[in-house]
Amino acid sequence: MKKSNNNNNQVCLLLGSNLGNKMANIYRAEKDMGLFVNIIKYSSFYESKSWGYHSENSFVNRAVLVESLDSPFELFTRLQKLEKKIGRIKNAKKGYQDRLIDIDILTFNDECINHPKLIIPHPKIAERRFTILPLLDLYNNSKIPGINKSAKHLLKYCDDRNEVKKINV
Repeated sequence: MKKSNNNNNQVCLLLGSNLGNKMANIYRAEKDMGLFVNIIKYSSFYESKSWGYHSENSFVNRAVLVESLDSPFELFTRLQKLEKKIGRIKNAKKGYQDRLIDIDILTFNDECINHPKLIIPHPKIAERRFTILPLLDLYNNSKIPGINKSAKHLLKYCDDRNEVKKINV
């Protein structure tokens, strides 16, 4: 069900890539997303080692705040199609793997969804520094929708000690 133009959903997405021209992959995803969302704010780019599995390839991540008329499930479906279009291949292997593009819905308004295909807010937001630092760029000291805590608070209590470097572009 679509919302009216004066009632846009505010959504925070995290984009990541660890194959090929990583920043170009993210730029392409942002450009292609512009067909169905309005990007209103960008975080800096951040580089970090893989999280949750071993890879020789570092990740580049960036978060964006967008406005969308789609429901959470409609947006999720569009983002999955976009990942596939850019070249993401999901194999039968369980767990994390290298990828050209990954787009996660971190927050969707203040909504909380717990469905087998979609959990919002993203269940690992508070566990990953490479997610929290871009959120700090977007929200500063404000509380993150759906979480009701600031990124500074999440960072203070995050157990992840992996180095996350801001990329100057």
